[in-house]
Amino acid sequence: MAPRNGPGARRALLGVAVLAAILFLAHEGLRPPAPKAVAAPATEFSAGRAREVLNRLVGDGVPHPTGSPANDAVRARVIEEFTKIGYKPEVQTGFGCDEFGTCATVKNVLARLDGTAGTGAVLLAAHYDSVPAGPGASDDGAGAATVLEVARALKASPIPRNPVIILIDDGEEPGLLGARVFVDKHPWAKEVRAAVNVDSRGSSGSSLMFETGAANYWAVDLYARHAARPATNSIFYTAYKQFPNDTDFTIFKAAGFQGLNFANVANVAHYHTPLDNFANADPGTLQHHGENALPSVLALANSDLSKLAQEPATATVDLAGDPQRDAVYFDIFERGVIYWRVARTLGFAIGAAGILLLEIAWMLWRKRLTPPAFIWGLLAWLAMILVVAGLAYALLWALRKAGALSVNWVAHPLPLELAFAALAAAVVCSFADALARKAGFLGLWAGVWLWWALLSVVSAWQAPQLSYIVVVPTCVAAVAGLPMALWPGGEPRAAALATIIPLAAAGIVSFGPLLLLYTGLGNPILPVTSILSALVLTPFAPLCADLRTARGLTRLSIPAVTIVATLLSAFAAIVAPPFSAKAPERVNFIYWLDADSGNSHWVVKPASGRLPEPIRVATNFQRVEKGPFPWSSNPAFLADSPHLEFRAPTFTILESSVNGGRRSYRALLRSERGAPVAAALIEPGAAIDSVRMEGEPVQPETEVLRRFLNGWLLYECRTMPAKGVEITFTLPVDKPVEIQVMDQSYGMPLEGMFLLKSRPLTATPSQDGDVTIVTRHVQLIP
Repeated sequence: MAPRNGPGARRALLGVAVLAAILFLAHEGLRPPAPKAVAAPATEFSAGRAREVLNRLVGDGVPHPTGSPANDAVRARVIEEFTKIGYKPEVQTGFGCDEFGTCATVKNVLARLDGTAGTGAVLLAAHYDSVPAGPGASDDGAGAATVLEVARALKASPIPRNPVIILIDDGEEPGLLGARVFVDKHPWAKEVRAAVNVDSRGSSGSSLMFETGAANYWAVDLYARHAARPATNSIFYTAYKQFPNDTDFTIFKAAGFQGLNFANVANVAHYHTPLDNFANADPGTLQHHGENALPSVLALANSDLSKLAQEPATATVDLAGDPQRDAVYFDIFERGVIYWRVARTLGFAIGAAGILLLEIAWMLWRKRLTPPAFIWGLLAWLAMILVVAGLAYALLWALRKAGALSVNWVAHPLPLELAFAALAAAVVCSFADALARKAGFLGLWAGVWLWWALLSVVSAWQAPQLSYIVVVPTCVAAVAGLPMALWPGGEPRAAALATIIPLAAAGIVSFGPLLLLYTGLGNPILPVTSILSALVLTPFAPLCADLRTARGLTRLSIPAVTIVATLLSAFAAIVAPPFSAKAPERVNFIYWLDADSGNSHWVVKPASGRLPEPIRVATNFQRVEKGPFPWSSNPAFLADSPHLEFRAPTFTILESSVNGGRRSYRALLRSERGAPVAAALIEPGAAIDSVRMEGEPVQPETEVLRRFLNGWLLYECRTMPAKGVEITFTLPVDKPVEIQVMDQSYGMPLEGMFLLKSRPLTATPSQDGDVTIVTRHVQLIP
């Protein structure tokens, strides 16, 4: 089917050039848009204006966790910003609890823009609290600033049909508590039919539309038609549902709200640390948030929402009233969205598979493709995928042993990502080159695309929202292969098109998600990126057969380059420092006083499980494999510390009574030293039930939490009042129960300043940061 001398490396090099161009476009497509200036038209979103708001909200760089005086100050600034742009904000105060046993008093800020003839309300939401360790400029100061700038633009726009409720809530970081209090206790929540939420898990990157409500075809259609730079795909939505991560949108979905959830995920090293500051908050990300949120809110606010009745999150309703319509969707370099109904996916896959089978059967019947060559092509594809999988996990193991993967996200991830991608390319090219003599161009082409056709049908059947990565290239291959299959003699140009066009399609639909996998999930996903990269590159295998007709070093150039790239990248990943000042290791210090024994300790919890050298030499630390507390599960380092006089927290039984085989208790949990956080931890197997804190029911703990706390049950108040909080619960009457009571304040005592000074620039506090903890033991005896 090719000239006697063969095409040499021409087609293979063209394939490489096409893939390189698509990779470049995919990388550039993940850049957020340029920020608009302060002088942008009033009806448009301006990152310049929003960044000024962000600076006023959190520019002082002070962490403001729920219940802190700093959080009161940020809330006052939010109220002032609402008032400036013509709203009449109100504060909703309430006590809420999550399913992990965490409770707090939260203070939400709400405002309202009335519509002309509402068919339901649209909710626009973000949160203003931060974690104790960082100022939260991106998480979620950028979200709050986005919401305020969108609120200003809404005031400058024509009055919408539906009212818009604007919520900047409190207590998201401890457990989505502000959203829970709004949904459960505010009368406006009953009007809401659709929600737009803005959050962050990093300080830069595109604003991704990564989650929707149920039956999302209408939502995807609305977003695709109105977003200027749509960044989304149904892989995000499907994968996100499998992970234990949550945002306020989780609460809105559970309440039956439909809608859209936006977040950025780049620079995760800054997330929940002091580096989540104003200087590191990307103005382009802020612009992209606004260009997503503003048109989405306007489109929803001017739609007929009457059919979006509030129903459970599993309800299958949509804006068009046609039930059970989900979408398969993906963006093309953030320039547009391709989407269709899930129900059509299996038909696409079966149709493409049928066409490919006919093409292969025709070439076999015409004896242009021999059965042995076809079988070798099938075996080649299978060998490529299996060998890549085995080598990728072996490489991950080797890099861990070499110390290159000491934390989930390293400071210099590029060598890691290149090593696993180059490994896939090396295996595909090497195997294709080695088996090309037996399979030939047509054998490799037929073997590759028959496997793709099978994957398309199976994935369309079992996981349709993930399937587009194989369905789209398979459909393209079925069409592009027709001229080659039907052309007498197999004209070389038709063969090139039959290979390069579907190869390009595979790159277009896959490279964007592949580039985000490590950013989103870290080291454990690296072998998966290798396997997916190999899958995407297998359509290149037939072009490697061309190399057998090339002369000299040209024949070995592509396999050799990929092998060398794998080795050099792996070596670079090993020698590259895992931490830097811009991407430091998370290292928290604890001063812990055990009030029962009077012993006190310095505790260090490095994310890598290894002490940084400056901290190691600061005092005599000993490693404890499962941490200092019975509920700890991660390694920590302990050293003796000076005894300081801190009053221990108390857990006082106020009342008890017996009903049947259980005893009911009413207890008071109190921090005697005025710490903002206090908790009671119940020993494993206690069979505690009917728990309420301040009258608010606390849901039974999830199995995930039980495993995380070694079976201990946590009941915690993150905004502990001076009077304490009442907890009611029941226990079996005939069983004594151990309770560990603890309180926690933010920061270290002065005696621990030497430790804080020993923390290198390549380390940073995170989440709760450095804390002082006092514990005591209580025994409940029936």
